[in-house]
Amino acid sequence: MEHFARLLAEHLAKVQLAAPAGDIELLATEVLPIVEESRSLIPETLRKGGSTDLALERIQARLGEACVRRPTLSADHRLEWMQAWTSKAVKRGSGALPHELPLPSWVLDEPLRLIERDNQPHYQGPLQLLLGPDRIEGGWWHRSSEEADARPLNVQRDYWLAMSPHAGVLWVFQQRLARDQTAWFLHGYFA
Repeated sequence: MEHFARLLAEHLAKVQLAAPAGDIELLATEVLPIVEESRSLIPETLRKGGSTDLALERIQARLGEACVRRPTLSADHRLEWMQAWTSKAVKRGSGALPHELPLPSWVLDEPLRLIERDNQPHYQGPLQLLLGPDRIEGGWWHRSSEEADARPLNVQRDYWLAMSPHAGVLWVFQQRLARDQTAWFLHGYFA
């Protein structure tokens, strides 16, 4: 009830009345049942993730639903399509990630093509490949647009964790090109 009262106060703070009001009536058009939680004999002071969800809900009530966005994961092997941002509340799931290697904390908008010397990728010096490869193939069903000349957005990549002497741990991939040629790309950084 306390949380509901705070949310109501945030919404009412945005309402401007034309004249003074003596009483305000709240009508509920849709009522959902309360989800019961298992109670223990030892009281819990904080529910896991509860305070963050409540804070985000209050900020959404104050600024508007479109101003607060949360990360969501989708079941896609391609890193560009795996994560998205939404303004809706997201239920936490226990879905397994499709990658075997850890994912970078910072992903580039466009992968950066790397220089290759003696069959070894270079980014601020030669890269030492630590873990990999993690092969990702997919996306043949996505097109760049709805028009007839749209190009497919499929990928065929072998991802590696690589160590750069100056940039730290990187997320790089080797992509197959036409006629058995390959190229190395930088796709993300680990913080």
